Amino acid sequence: MIGSCPICNNTQAKVHAAYRHSHASFAGLNRAHCDACGMVFASPMPAEAALKDYNTSYFSSAHDGLANNASTVAFFSGLSRLRIAHIERYLEIHHIDVSSVFELGPGSGVFARNWLEKHPKTKYAASETDHSCHPYLHQLGVNVVDNSVEFKPPATDLIVMSHVLEHVTNPIKFLSDATQCLRKGGALFIEVPCRDYEHKSQDEPHLLFFDKEPMQGLLGQLGFNNISLSYHGVRLNRLRSPFFLHAKWMALRSKLIRFGIVRPFARRYPGMEILNDPSERAMIAPFQAHTESDTPAWWLRALATK
Repeated sequence: MIGSCPICNNTQAKVHAAYRHSHASFAGLNRAHCDACGMVFASPMPAEAALKDYNTSYFSSAHDGLANNASTVAFFSGLSRLRIAHIERYLEIHHIDVSSVFELGPGSGVFARNWLEKHPKTKYAASETDHSCHPYLHQLGVNVVDNSVEFKPPATDLIVMSHVLEHVTNPIKFLSDATQCLRKGGALFIEVPCRDYEHKSQDEPHLLFFDKEPMQGLLGQLGFNNISLSYHGVRLNRLRSPFFLHAKWMALRSKLIRFGIVRPFARRYPGMEILNDPSERAMIAPFQAHTESDTPAWWLRALATK
């Protein structure tokens, strides 16, 4: 039996495929599609207890631990700088001052580190279910919330959740609870993969597969204003049809960068103006994270005000 759509509550969603997974927590799921709002989601959702256990050691369960090689660090650092620039443009347009940030799912704190480098006076709090990340966050001066007790942070100017919302079973309740501390007039930033089931071999660990229409519906239901949605990165039509030679070239390119041969790949393309580190530019370029697309692409970003 297919559950109702987690965004619009439509009960006529249809199964499109079996949910592809490797971890036992996701056994027996399907991938369903809602014709009313376009949402694609796992159905039935996994048991909350199993999901909580999975997320407590998320990076070990889903990614074989925290990646700390230089190339991966450069990629995520460059990506976080681009996200910050995107947020800052929105804040400037809507005249929003930020002195406090609350981030959900910060991982080891790459975004937090780059934000605090630019805005060192910010009061920065975060909630992270994977305890292996907590020492990294503490080193940055981030106030890490204890998820085992009820926490009510003070009024916050900006809430950040990057690659979090696609992992939850009830996005309406989750987002409603998560943004209770957002002050009136404050900003919310969300980034999620866009329909990544179309180009990945596994659906795990994602439960929700967003595009603009369901994201607009979700934020609208919760009363958010000034909603801005945008696609970023390589377009889906290219991701769905990778070229064999391109894959070979990417593997060679990555190997050369790991050996320290960076400069040939570190051209400063339009959109990379804020990336001063050649390694960050070299790692970002093939994913086109510095570009905004008019058609569905790798990442979907949402910004809104309360």
